[in-house]
Amino acid sequence: MTDAEHLLVLAESLLQLVELAGGGDGAEEMLRAQGPQARDAVAAALDSAHPDRAGLDELRQLAARALGTRGARARKTRRSSGRSGRRRRR
Repeated sequence: MTDAEHLLVLAESLLQLVELAGGGDGAEEMLRAQGPQARDAVAAALDSAHPDRAGLDELRQLAARALGTRGARARKTRRSSGRSGRRRRR
């Protein structure tokens, strides 16, 4: 299995786990119970190419609340331009 395939399987497994846990408080408790490994697993799943972007966003939010991960190290948006948003001083 390639790394990309592994990430897809991991993401799908986590999304199913969140669904089975009932979302919300149940999912947060489930993530907390997994310990520090959950943080790495969530980060890897969020970096995957899984097509369920809404599910991954829910997972990101749950992990942020449950694990205190500041967005679970997710890259929610990427800048397409080279500008940093800061003004130049002249």
